[in-house]
Amino acid sequence: MRNLFTNKKYNLVAVFLIFLFLISYLAPTRNEQVKITYSYPATVCPAIYSKASAIAALPNSKIGRRLIEGKNKKFVPANANAITLGSAALLVEGSAGTALTFANNNWKAVVPCSVSNGEQWFVGGSGALTSKSILSIVNSGFSESTVDIEIYTPTGAVEPKSVAIAANSSKAISVDTLIPGEDSIVIAVKTKSGRVSSFLFDERKKGLRSLGADFVAPVASATKLVTIPAISDLKSKATGVSSAHTLRLLVPGSIDANIEVSINSNDGNFVPVGLSELKVSSRRVINIPLTFAPEKQAFSIIVKSDQPILGSVLSEYTFGKSSEIAWATAADDLEKLTLNLTGSKPLIAFSGKSINVSISAIGTNGKKYNKTIKGNNFAIWQAPIGLNRIQFISKNAATQGGIILHPEGSGIGTSYIPLNTGANLESASEPISDADVISRG
Repeated sequence: MRNLFTNKKYNLVAVFLIFLFLISYLAPTRNEQVKITYSYPATVCPAIYSKASAIAALPNSKIGRRLIEGKNKKFVPANANAITLGSAALLVEGSAGTALTFANNNWKAVVPCSVSNGEQWFVGGSGALTSKSILSIVNSGFSESTVDIEIYTPTGAVEPKSVAIAANSSKAISVDTLIPGEDSIVIAVKTKSGRVSSFLFDERKKGLRSLGADFVAPVASATKLVTIPAISDLKSKATGVSSAHTLRLLVPGSIDANIEVSINSNDGNFVPVGLSELKVSSRRVINIPLTFAPEKQAFSIIVKSDQPILGSVLSEYTFGKSSEIAWATAADDLEKLTLNLTGSKPLIAFSGKSINVSISAIGTNGKKYNKTIKGNNFAIWQAPIGLNRIQFISKNAATQGGIILHPEGSGIGTSYIPLNTGANLESASEPISDADVISRG
């Protein structure tokens, strides 16, 4: 009897297991998988609040664009590589290339079109008497955005100011109204809601006389290693040219920093006297005259710090009775970048321990140029002719680059372009179902 009972028990268990197996086999199943998609966000090219001619140089003519504050909310194919800019900012459809804004009025000012990832730091500008600087904040979305504006001076931080920007609109703020009379500043624009793009245009005048103008390109955050790869001492055939360079630094955190400043050029690498163990107080802007800068040649500045730090270089040029300024800012590690230089003839400088960058470009004469730039610490390439489309591919990590635009023709304008992407590649997850769900009846 016991064996019979035991056998029945095992038989019932076996039948139950078979029943569960049949249910699991016959019942519909859903196997969720995740598909990762990647795309570039749209970027903004700033409006020009100056009596200057300006264009947005797009990587190719098929990229869509629309005006901020315009009635049309859809992207329209540009059908051109250059779009004239005026009092309205331009939203450019996301792409692997980076659009540039060029402005000219005897001076030259160039900046990558971009979008904020939440913070944008501007290590430059002025609120002094000669300043006509404009902080432009663009909200390309269809709902109101809010940002906090933080300002740092040689005496410390100023109380932050909150600013609301209406949907699909721009707001231009004179810097001298934010911090009147202060010459040395650093500005941070931090997004609280929405996605905005900010730009700092530094124009200076004394009466009716222009003292020059340039954009201050933004950086996303402070880092312990700041590389400003391309600064020009303006090697020029012009007579009576003089130049002066000033390194501007800020430690935005609450702890003082110990830094080392080194200079790279074709003459080699060196640390100037007094800049090997320099203490920089936190939250206070400091200016260091670069009296030791190499003469009549391009060079780079590397700042090593034990605390996150921000840096830029202001170059002031005098051409007889005329003046010009240029802001050289920090560059990110170069990977792959495509630009449209609209016929400009660039001097390109690279900084890195082991530089190996391939350059592909199309000249204004239609000729293709392919060049590989190699070197240790510092390397430069002077384009033989004006270039339109240009692409950079760095084969080694930890290499930074920048473009110097020297005066051309009878003009005195000079500017600098960091080889930074206007927007980072963004990822999104999209759930997809197993096709078996559909095939089973």
